[in-house]
Amino acid sequence: MKKIRNFLKQFYWIRFFNLYLKQLYLKTFYSSTKAKENYIKKQFKKHLGYEIDFNKEPETFNQKIQFRKLYDNNPLYSICADKYRVREYVKEKIGEEYLIPLYLVTDKLTEEQWDKLPNSFVAKANHNSGPVQIVRDKNKVNKKEIIRELNNQLKLDYGILSMEKYYSDIPRKIVVEKFLESKEEKDLRDYKFYCFNGEVKYCQLIKDRTIEETIDFYDKNWELQEFIGLVNPIKPVEKHSISINNKPKNYSLMLELAKKLAEDFNFVRVDFYNIDGKIYFGELTFCPASGIGTFIPEEWNYKIGSYWKQKLWK
Repeated sequence: MKKIRNFLKQFYWIRFFNLYLKQLYLKTFYSSTKAKENYIKKQFKKHLGYEIDFNKEPETFNQKIQFRKLYDNNPLYSICADKYRVREYVKEKIGEEYLIPLYLVTDKLTEEQWDKLPNSFVAKANHNSGPVQIVRDKNKVNKKEIIRELNNQLKLDYGILSMEKYYSDIPRKIVVEKFLESKEEKDLRDYKFYCFNGEVKYCQLIKDRTIEETIDFYDKNWELQEFIGLVNPIKPVEKHSISINNKPKNYSLMLELAKKLAEDFNFVRVDFYNIDGKIYFGELTFCPASGIGTFIPEEWNYKIGSYWKQKLWK
């Protein structure tokens, strides 16, 4: 077991330095909008197998995400993508009772701060899409390694790495929240509502974050859809991995809350946790899978894209 831990530790450092070098490379050679267009074109073709032309109006969901990344300058994005500042936005829109209890916000996590935290918690950087540190028992983990990994995330500019520029405007912090547990279910279910022009169209269910094959979509009436979506294009899944026939508790309330949080955007994904009927806000996402997730069948990439009445393009 010790050898395995040492191997994984080395893997983390390799990944971190690769990302840091990539960040420097992108910042140096892809700083202009035209250069970013060329970079995204290559990545888009590599992952999805078809072209994106920034001189033509986008059609697919993934194409529209790329246009948002480059040309949409809505100042709300950096506020609402910030895992700390979005709490005030949520409080104003739907109320603070839907916020996960907050233990700590800091510019740098220290061992002294760690020692004062409760035994279980979730820690993450506020300016990226992960990784998230889920600590079920802080006496059974290596606190120095976790603290180091969290603080290292603050050295990475996710806005540069993902080309989602609004992340670069987020003041970087470490956020520590309550660890949520369900009494009725083994896995913590995550409900992701795809909202277009303030209306919910689909809900993506994440049943288990330890696996990737959680890609089932339901319509707003909780009918399982024929497509699967936003899966890893390198290892696409060709069948449904899960299906839940009964609506979750307070599903209609989740729909209502999602609509309120989505009303300022022509597209946003609103995430909730539902713990035995108690609803907690997860996050607002503006570029799911950074616009390189695969739909099966592909025609749904166009259909879902048609719901997005994007007001801008070149």
